[in-house]
Amino acid sequence: MTDRINSIIKYFDMESADMIAKAIDLIENLNDLSLEEKVNLSEALTSIFYYHDFNGSNEMEKIATKSIKIIGSFGKDVLPFLTEELINADAESAVYLGKCIAFNKEEGVEIILDTWEKHAEDDFAIINIIQALSSFRMAEVENAIPKLIHATRSNNSHIKSMALSTLGTISLNNSIENIDDRVRKSMFNAVYSLLSDRKPLVRKNAVSTLGKMHKKAILNREQEGKVHSAFMSMLGKDGKHDWDREFIVRHEIEHFIQLFTAKETLADRYRQSFRILNKKELCHNTFHYEIEAPLIASKIKAGQFIIVRHNETSERIPLSVCGWDREKGSIQIIVNSVGKTSTEINHLNPGNNFTDIVGPLGVRSRVTKYNGTCVVIGGGYGAGAIIPTAHDLKAIGNRVVGIIGARTKNLLLMVEELKKACDEVIITTNDGSEGMTGFVTTALEDILNREKVEHVLAVGPVPMMEAISNMTRPKKIETYVSLNAIMVDGTGMCGACRVSIGNKVKFACIDGPDFNGHLVDFNELIKRQKMFVKHEKEALIAIEN
Repeated sequence: MTDRINSIIKYFDMESADMIAKAIDLIENLNDLSLEEKVNLSEALTSIFYYHDFNGSNEMEKIATKSIKIIGSFGKDVLPFLTEELINADAESAVYLGKCIAFNKEEGVEIILDTWEKHAEDDFAIINIIQALSSFRMAEVENAIPKLIHATRSNNSHIKSMALSTLGTISLNNSIENIDDRVRKSMFNAVYSLLSDRKPLVRKNAVSTLGKMHKKAILNREQEGKVHSAFMSMLGKDGKHDWDREFIVRHEIEHFIQLFTAKETLADRYRQSFRILNKKELCHNTFHYEIEAPLIASKIKAGQFIIVRHNETSERIPLSVCGWDREKGSIQIIVNSVGKTSTEINHLNPGNNFTDIVGPLGVRSRVTKYNGTCVVIGGGYGAGAIIPTAHDLKAIGNRVVGIIGARTKNLLLMVEELKKACDEVIITTNDGSEGMTGFVTTALEDILNREKVEHVLAVGPVPMMEAISNMTRPKKIETYVSLNAIMVDGTGMCGACRVSIGNKVKFACIDGPDFNGHLVDFNELIKRQKMFVKHEKEALIAIEN
């Protein structure tokens, strides 16, 4: 032990909170600690966790909390020491040790699971290990869920009870959206089956865990019904079965059954899962998603958009909606990995959930009956966004021609879907690998030369939309473009998405996103779009590394 560590440890007097607080202050001012020093300090600090007689004062509890943060800051260097300590600790101390290990997130879970394997025959150690897992966030502890489910089938009722308790704590204190549906189902089946366990403590913890799962909206409607029926039977209120005679079980049911019978709140009425139902790769780094969002699906109209947040700490980004199924209660989007957030979104899979989606936002695309042809043009990611409007235009009797463009054949998106919504679809590729060689403006020029066009909608890169607007302006053809301005709140309050339309300030989120292309100040739009290019590149590089 080094001299500086030894000089601090001498202050560790469990009879004096002031002395230990002084030691904590000295430790917080240390830097450049060696591995040996980190372990020595961890040994001293964890000794606080074993001192449970705090004489009715919160002072030692505060010191214990500070100690957790200090040990956590030592990182993975002290994980072997902490896990060794964990398997031998008493129940109360194990809680503190678990919190220290949880500072290391995925690496902490990994070493706990390794320790579980090594001590699989030691029931006392397993109980502490399971309890420690309750201190982790859901995204970190996901790999441990199957292990916890397996533990609910243990012959040791204490292990069963602790596994149930930990699953309940994880459900209640964490976000469970990223857990696969199959895992959720296994979790429910395991917990539900233990409502009939012969041990009252196990049944009580099974009730508690199911109640917490219901509280966090983890259960589906069918599962909620099964749990409610089981609770009523266990209380003897269904008129068919005898009740559970153990007070601790009945008391737990009485506490949670209120959640099943409570009046629907306004929040309940508008709660949606935003679960990913299907994911399909359209081309490199570009994916099509179908998302469960029944309230949005029931209201959305062609041209409107949504703002998504895929996890609790991510930024909010606007996305076009390329389709929906009102009966099924789902919406469809296309996400191209161009920045940090879109790249992270494209790591999600069916069964995962978006943390929240706001919508429908914006104003519906212009849809009316024209005497001439309507042309809808999608460039790159914009190909999906034009489909709903094309469908609506055709549905009221318009002739609709679609133009879809990309640099090369492999980057074409939603061609077959657009064909279903249009009378005719023209494909253009820059390299001529599919359809007409050239840009979408080349195809538009051909259409203008052969038939009367009265309406044009263009969605895609800003230079493309500007070029189309310049082409139709002399011919006085009504032209709308969908502006992808920088957007933050989506309600018009922040002003971040302001654009100039005919020398007037408009907000893309509430006045758009579609605007008269002949009036748009494209130069201003391009400058505003470039404001955060440097920051976006830095953020993308950070996640790639």
